[in-house]
Amino acid sequence: MSTTVRTRAKATPSKSAPGHAGSASLRRALAAFSRVAAAADDSADLDGLLHAVARHICELVGVERCSIHLRDEKAGLFLGCVCYAGEPTRDADIKRSRVGGPSDRLILELLRTKRPVIVDNAHQDPRIIKSTVRFWKIHAIMAVPMIFQDEVIGVIFLDDMAGPHVFTGEDAEVASTFGDLAAVAVMHAQSRAELRAQVDAAQRHINALRRSSVVDERLSDLVLQGATLHELLEELAVVLVKPCAVFDADNTRLATAAPPGTDDGIAPRILESPYIDRPEVRDALAAHDGSRAFVVGPLPLAGVMHRYVIAPIIVGAETWGRLVVMEHKSRFVGGDMLTLRRAATLIALQVGTERQAIEADWDAGASLAAEVLGGCCEETVLRRRAERLGFRLDAPRAVMLIGPRSRAGAATLDFRAVAAALRKVAPELSVHATAVSGGVAVLAEQLPGLEDEAFTAYLKDVVRRVGAQLPRGDRLVAGVSPVRCDRDGYRSAFGEARQVVECIRRFSPPGGPAIFSSADLGAGALFLATSDNELVTASAEQTFGSLVDDPSKADLLTTLCSFFDNMASIRRCAACLDVHENTIRYRLARIEDLTGLAVTHDPDAQLRVRMALLVLLLQGRLPEPSPAVADTTRRSSLEVVRAAAT
Repeated sequence: MSTTVRTRAKATPSKSAPGHAGSASLRRALAAFSRVAAAADDSADLDGLLHAVARHICELVGVERCSIHLRDEKAGLFLGCVCYAGEPTRDADIKRSRVGGPSDRLILELLRTKRPVIVDNAHQDPRIIKSTVRFWKIHAIMAVPMIFQDEVIGVIFLDDMAGPHVFTGEDAEVASTFGDLAAVAVMHAQSRAELRAQVDAAQRHINALRRSSVVDERLSDLVLQGATLHELLEELAVVLVKPCAVFDADNTRLATAAPPGTDDGIAPRILESPYIDRPEVRDALAAHDGSRAFVVGPLPLAGVMHRYVIAPIIVGAETWGRLVVMEHKSRFVGGDMLTLRRAATLIALQVGTERQAIEADWDAGASLAAEVLGGCCEETVLRRRAERLGFRLDAPRAVMLIGPRSRAGAATLDFRAVAAALRKVAPELSVHATAVSGGVAVLAEQLPGLEDEAFTAYLKDVVRRVGAQLPRGDRLVAGVSPVRCDRDGYRSAFGEARQVVECIRRFSPPGGPAIFSSADLGAGALFLATSDNELVTASAEQTFGSLVDDPSKADLLTTLCSFFDNMASIRRCAACLDVHENTIRYRLARIEDLTGLAVTHDPDAQLRVRMALLVLLLQGRLPEPSPAVADTTRRSSLEVVRAAAT
């Protein structure tokens, strides 16, 4: 094995005079570097300069291939940059190359001597890593340091691909001189690149400040004009060219906007289920708690594939909500953080200002509920007030009307006391209470996970517990409407709740049943709420008085109720009561004999019987259903009326 390490002292002299040889090498190196310097002026990036260095040093030394590695201070290694073999090639491979590790004795020797190191037989020399020899098919190689201010900033590797190359002392000398000159050019190029990067960063910052100023001016003008939250968000989406959304403190989306040309369905959803329920998202939000604006994502494990900038909206001393912008089509820039902080501040200013204006009107929630149920407020004004209070006009809600049995005592019921009792017995329920003619109306938002019927039953139980919290609560009555989902629906629900309360006041005696839902009374409430209670009560007594007063006939009334609740189907009625169909037929025949009404086939008789049953229900005189049918005997009476019509 022939291994040669040549330094200036040990380099093999040429046959010519030493002075002439050194001068010739220097002239050759300078001539080659002059061409590199010209290429450096034409190159826009560092790789272009390094390719020029590699090409000219190959020509200078007379080899086929050259690769250049530059020092990385953080890694403590030399990272591959370019490879030249007659033309720029294999850059993808060379950029994965790392040299200068603890086992790389070739580079360690170069760093120690700061002189070129020549390996005549790469396959046998222990200083060179054998996996590198095999991958690059190295036969003989010379490593040349690039020295700047007595520091090795890079390494140039020279070799022939076809076979071993015999490197001479003159080759080492001229390559060393050229490498030092190239090091100066590389450092100057890096300095220029850093300066360009600083200039570009400064320009981007200036552009960000300008855009932030534009956003500030546009949003400020909108705030002064009294724009809604939707209008502010739409303007922000246009300026940023990114989808935006505002969420309240409970992570309910209040408003969404997207720039023109955005595909349908593109909206920030990171604060919505199922993403907000993922631990990765919760941890990311918790890590930035208290920050004015921060970036979250992407979080692939949580299904969050975009980056989001989130800016809290602080109103007073509380976090009212969050402004969320999704990275879409173009990346965020540094100024976006400043822009969003300012936008969140302006939204907070708008929300805070309008909230103070609303609170000055004795109570914002009561005022809003009165406007929603009254229907006398302009749609735009109502929507704006609802947004300020985080009240979604499309949320599913039911209306509870609570009042005394006597209309004369309605004025003594304070809606504030009702609201306080509701917060105490059902803190999970979102309600807005207001005083109305006849009592207190309460808009209650449907709880997640509860179906309409289950939610209505839940509200009836809540009203019972509220009555226990109020003075003279045993004298209160309440009607619960079905669930509705918009402004017109809320007003319709309020009307239905009033009908129920009116039915209770007309037909339920003191101490009698006090709480019913619209589903309990069905369409019959419309007739009973406007009828003469004495005439209707007398008709009910005439129809079923004998059956009600005789406890032995309780099964007949239970069967009749089940018959109507099951759409006048004998088979379904028998299944619900767990008896034979003939038993049902027998009982219905008995009822027809006792009442003189053909309840099984005469629509007029069926309607009269149903109204009489509703009166008995309001009076609390119907027998309790058996456990087997407790969940089926209080279905919507609207179905019964339809059955009676057939």
